[in-house]
Amino acid sequence: MCELLWSDPQPQIGRAPSKRGVGCQFGPDVTTKFLELNKLDYVIRSHEVKNDGYEIAHDGKCITVDTMGNKGAFIILNGKDMIPKFTTYEAV
Repeated sequence: MCELLWSDPQPQIGRAPSKRGVGCQFGPDVTTKFLELNKLDYVIRSHEVKNDGYEIAHDGKCITVDTMGNKGAFIILNGKDMIPKFTTYEAV
């Protein structure tokens, strides 16, 4: 469970030790294989601070949305094509 909750995407292929000291970092090849094996379109995660409220990685297939300490964001997936639409906001 710890691997699932604390692992982060990286631009390089494969896996690497985590910069957080728990979990690991995973590359676009890991994301692609996970999505294929589980018949999914995206990995959407939400525990890593992103300055713009969200970040898209791994050819658009690994998405991080955030709601703390900076801009926040949420994602909506509609229709058969399930193309993500992002909304960002600032705390008031």
